[in-house]
Amino acid sequence: MEKQSEIMRHLIILFLLISFSATAQYKYAFGARFDGSPGITFKVNKGKKASLEALLNSFGNGAKGTLLAEWHQKAFSTGQWRWYYGVGGHAGAANRYRNRYYYDNYVQVGADGILGLEHTFSEIPLNLSVDWKPELNFINNPGLYVTNVGFSARFALKK
Repeated sequence: MEKQSEIMRHLIILFLLISFSATAQYKYAFGARFDGSPGITFKVNKGKKASLEALLNSFGNGAKGTLLAEWHQKAFSTGQWRWYYGVGGHAGAANRYRNRYYYDNYVQVGADGILGLEHTFSEIPLNLSVDWKPELNFINNPGLYVTNVGFSARFALKK
């Protein structure tokens, strides 16, 4: 409980320190992503219509990294809402677990797509998004996985 309150205090301090940078559009955004396994997200806008997003999330008892190129379009006639879509790839590594022992390495490599909607608040440095991110695995468990829906909350730092 004490550790959680300490984390909340740090998040509030961080939020207050960067609140001066509130904007409808942002240059950098970082935060948490919640889907099948929680992770972190870092997004860099490369202009009004393009961005790069890096995701890192848990993968079994290992980690998986994803890099996406994304393109944006204005949604709902406002600059605060944007549709985005993109492509990229992922790689992950973990140890397999069986009978209380880790017994070999497990690697996963594949291609990703993404389709989502994001909102960036103009009053506070917060960006929220919901997206669908299908994956096509080439190595270990090959196949198309289409059930990956995620929600991200990011601190948005202006240009």
